[in-house]
Amino acid sequence: MLRIAILGVGWAGTRQVEAIRELGDEVTVVALVDNDGAFLAQQSMALAVDKTYIDYRQALADPDIDAVSICLPHNLHAAVAIKAAEAGKHILCEKPMATTVEEATRMIEAADKEGVKLYVAESAVYTSMARALRGMVASGDPIGELTFASMVAGFHAPDYGYKGRRSWLSTPEAGGSGTWLLHGIHSMAKLRYILGEVETVYVGEHKASSFTRKDLEGTMSGLLTLSSGVHVSVVQSCETRLKGQLRGYRLHGDRGSVLAWEEGYQIFPHDLSEHELPPIRTYEEQPLSSYALELKAFADYVHGVSVGPTTAQSERRSLAIVQAGYESAKSGKPINLRERFGEL
Repeated sequence: MLRIAILGVGWAGTRQVEAIRELGDEVTVVALVDNDGAFLAQQSMALAVDKTYIDYRQALADPDIDAVSICLPHNLHAAVAIKAAEAGKHILCEKPMATTVEEATRMIEAADKEGVKLYVAESAVYTSMARALRGMVASGDPIGELTFASMVAGFHAPDYGYKGRRSWLSTPEAGGSGTWLLHGIHSMAKLRYILGEVETVYVGEHKASSFTRKDLEGTMSGLLTLSSGVHVSVVQSCETRLKGQLRGYRLHGDRGSVLAWEEGYQIFPHDLSEHELPPIRTYEEQPLSSYALELKAFADYVHGVSVGPTTAQSERRSLAIVQAGYESAKSGKPINLRERFGEL
């Protein structure tokens, strides 16, 4: 059994405790850590975890803890992960694993040096939608060889912000960010999992007159070029409400196309008649939530059972796409990931 401490027991930390309990005996939560003592006491009772620490360094010194899950503001991820590695603890880190590729590299180097495992909690990759679309692209069934694709994600939040304990998420000076990093990291991780690695990023930024946050991006849109040469149009927005089939993927191949969104998908083979509408299909149900599956993948990685899809090396590549997107929007030029960051 992997004994884990949750560092930060807000929304993400609480969700991880619930996900761990889906797994049964594979992982157990032995401690909760939060610098808000009153909130920590409340969560200790609500989540039925008796051992608590105000200071994460106390958890790192606890011999009964094998691993830590970092559910802290993004700007703290790198420093805390490096300290955890030096303490000999395996590390699960919430997305984004860091705020820059350079930070992510330092985290990976520290884990390698100390002989501990570093993994990223990126739930979007563990959904039934992601698994189904990845299978279609890899097998060529039913669309054949991929020729081009598009991905659209977004919601409507003209005042873009979070409240209460989560307010830091949209406050850069407190470790938060705009939607391209906060939500786009999910989108880019899922896109890589489904379609393959990205070579070039060419992205622009837009703000509607109604978007009040002039310090943060409203919409990021542009073109990604995959290593295969296939082009993918992408949109990540917090300016437009996208519901149902307006968000998701359009995958086009030399034998047909697939329209996919979170709740279902449609297959459009080339021999479909002009006026025929294909049925809406649903994805295969998973026995565990995507959050529980990412925790299982972490435990399996620590125990040497398997290497899952969201290792630190993998999610540094997702972060590289996001960072390159910001740089492309600022310069107006495409960014080649290998030229910008070297081998990832």
